[in-house]
Amino acid sequence: MSTIQGGPGRGRYLIIANDNRRLRRFIDDAHNDPELDLIETIGPKDAPHTIVYEMAHKKTAALQQDFQAEGTLKIEPDKPLSLFGDV
Repeated sequence: MSTIQGGPGRGRYLIIANDNRRLRRFIDDAHNDPELDLIETIGPKDAPHTIVYEMAHKKTAALQQDFQAEGTLKIEPDKPLSLFGDV
């Protein structure tokens, strides 16, 4: 996994977990964080495996450091899917 560079601006990021309970706790805690805008949850409603947030790049870099230390969550940029790669 590459290191996310903090900086000015905002972007969309995927947060992925192998442990659905840990991801659910993150979602619950994120409701109190005005820097995080929930865009979508992916997976069963009661046990999502991936969430999409819009947030500042600086916030993303800080979360990545926290997640690496904890080891249960991963964060990466949300990139558009393409059937044939870059066209």
